[in-house]
Amino acid sequence: MTVLRGRLRGKRIIVLGVLGAVLALVGIAEAVLRYSTADRMADRMSRRLDTDLTVSLGGTPVLVQLARGSFPHVEVEGSDATFRNFTGVSFDADLADVVREDGALRVGSSRVRAELSAEAIAASVASGGAGDGDAANGGLLGGGSGGGGGRTGLVVTTDPASGQLVAHAGPGQLVTVAMRPRIDGEALTLDRTGVSVGDRPVPDRVADRWLAGLPRSLDLSELPLELRPDTLTVTDDGLRMDLKGERATVRR
Repeated sequence: MTVLRGRLRGKRIIVLGVLGAVLALVGIAEAVLRYSTADRMADRMSRRLDTDLTVSLGGTPVLVQLARGSFPHVEVEGSDATFRNFTGVSFDADLADVVREDGALRVGSSRVRAELSAEAIAASVASGGAGDGDAANGGLLGGGSGGGGGRTGLVVTTDPASGQLVAHAGPGQLVTVAMRPRIDGEALTLDRTGVSVGDRPVPDRVADRWLAGLPRSLDLSELPLELRPDTLTVTDDGLRMDLKGERATVRR
């Protein structure tokens, strides 16, 4: 009887050992597949945004998702991305119902939160308004020379309490332009609310002439994943933009 019990105990140990080895192999396979699948997705998506991305594939085992051919929930994070007119953008994206099909990724829907720094806004506004040698405001937007032969540049600060951006330009950045950003269809519109030099307000007709080249809106059309801007918030560091996307395709 004792010998029989010993044999049964030995068989249980062997079975448990085999099961443990199988589970370990499955765990390793899951980890490898999760990494490689996420890496391939990140590589494909990063080409439109000109930056490296981090992709997470949710809690469902990747082996199961691959067998089904679909990924119910994919999270994508990126920083220093190129986002239409802006560079240096950080974002978090939630993609739903991602399917690999015919060498492409088909996305059922998406939600993205993008953070645009004040520096990114300044660079986009300056590039949108500069470049015209006949523009009356060429110096205000960085076309002139500052001290030491540098450029005067354009600096943007934020005022979250009033929901405004304030651009500082011109020699010594004495010219300030207050703007209230808003979403207008597929554009980020900048409604000018006031212009001053030092502490002195500038009449509208003079401001219109000075700032003829300052863009009143920035194009947000043709974004990846068929994204459309939804809400906009002025933050301490710049702008926070929430976007939504419907069905879209990411090709190689």
